[in-house]
Amino acid sequence: MLLNEKIKKSLEDDLLLLVHHHADVDSVASAIALKTIFSDATICASDGISVSGQNIAKITYDDILLKPPAEWDGTVIALDSPNPEHCGPVPKAKQVVVIDHHSRITGWPKGTEIIHQPQKTSTAEIIFLLIKEMGLEISKTCATVLLSAIYTDTGQFRHANNETFNVASELCNAGADPQEIISILDRERPLAQKTMFLKAAQRMKWLQEGKWIIATSLVGSFESGSARLLIVLGADVAIVASGNKKGEMRLSTRASNRIVSEGFNLTTVLESVKDMNGGSAGGHPGAAGYNGKGDAEAITEITKQKCISSIRELP
Repeated sequence: MLLNEKIKKSLEDDLLLLVHHHADVDSVASAIALKTIFSDATICASDGISVSGQNIAKITYDDILLKPPAEWDGTVIALDSPNPEHCGPVPKAKQVVVIDHHSRITGWPKGTEIIHQPQKTSTAEIIFLLIKEMGLEISKTCATVLLSAIYTDTGQFRHANNETFNVASELCNAGADPQEIISILDRERPLAQKTMFLKAAQRMKWLQEGKWIIATSLVGSFESGSARLLIVLGADVAIVASGNKKGEMRLSTRASNRIVSEGFNLTTVLESVKDMNGGSAGGHPGAAGYNGKGDAEAITEITKQKCISSIRELP
C-alpha cells in the first residue's frame, strides 16, 4: 500500500501540484495525471518547464502557475523532486507530500509524507499505481500523459523493466496511443534549442579513459538535451553545464547503457560533487543533475575527474 491514512486525508484538501525546476515530461505528466483525478488541483512550476514538458502541457492547456504562493491553505504535492531545492520555494502548507522515484530522498523537513519508489523507472509509474490503489478510472488523457512520461524517462524504453512494460500495456488498454505520443514528443524543436544543441557539439571536449569516452560541453541552456546528444554522438559519459552572472550553475549528466551495466553510477558521482560544493543533486545511474553555485567550467572539470576515478574502480 502506497497511501497511508494521513496521505489519504490530505488528498481531500486543496492540492498544489509542484513540479521540479525546468520540469521534464515525467514531472509535468505526473501533475497533469493527478489533475485529471483531482480537477480542482493547481499545477505550479516555480522555475519553468522544458520544451518536451511544454509539449505535454499542451495536451490539456491547463493554466500553470509560474510562481508558488508563500503559503498554501491545503496540501502541496511535490512531484519527481528528491529534495526541496529541486522544486523550491516550497510553500508553507498544512501538509507536504513528496512522490518520487530517484535513488535518494534528502532534505525534506520532519512531518513531510514521502512516497519513495526508487525501483520505479519514472514517477509516472507511481502515479499510475496510486490511481489504481484509489480505485479510480484512468481516462485517455491521463493514460496518454503517463505513457509519455514513461517513454521519455526510460530513454524510449531502453531502461525499462518487465514492470514498466506491464504498466505501459495497461495504459495502452486505457486509451494511450504510442504513435500519438511519439508524434507529440517529436514536434519541431524551437530554433533556439536546435542551435544550442549544435553549439554543444561544437564546444565538446572529450577524452578516453580505458575503453570509455567522456565528453564535456558548456551551453547557455538545454543542458539535459545536449547531454543526451553527446551520448548519441558516441560518448559513454556526457557532462554538460551552464552558468549565469549570479554565479548559479546547472549541470546535467548522462551515461550509456553499456557503462551503467558495468556498475558506473552518475548519482554517486554528483552526490560527491554536492558534498564538496554544496547545492543539490539527484537522479539515476544513467541520468543525473546538479544545481549549485560556482564556475560552470570548474565544476564540469571536477565532475569529469570524479567520473574518471569512478571508471577506474569498475571491474
